[in-house]
Amino acid sequence: MPSLDVFLFYSMAVLIVSGLVVFLLGIPCVSILHKTQKLGFVSLSVCGIFLAMLPYLLIGRPQYLDGYTATGQWHGQALKFYENGQPMALAWLNYAEVALGFGIHGLLGALVFYAFWCKYKIPAFSI
Repeated sequence: MPSLDVFLFYSMAVLIVSGLVVFLLGIPCVSILHKTQKLGFVSLSVCGIFLAMLPYLLIGRPQYLDGYTATGQWHGQALKFYENGQPMALAWLNYAEVALGFGIHGLLGALVFYAFWCKYKIPAFSI
């Protein structure tokens, strides 16, 4: 069982990273949608998905790695991700799967925000 220090470290890391994403991307997005009177269920959902996926899509993209060959587990099967530095189709599928996971988290966060926005009638704000 992990120690309390490990639990606190990972909890703080998640809080800091997610807080940065909310403050740097989420609040400006909601502000723009509100100013253009486009703030709604669909627009906020799309923004939540896109903004959650964006950092991973930019950083985690499979790249050519000279001479690198890797095999890994993907849904219980051992398959090649890279062969002689070239990302295989599976590397791209794994990339898309992880990005979609981030997108689902963004969608859930956006929907929770939208539910609170509607329930408590948060007044307009501007940045």
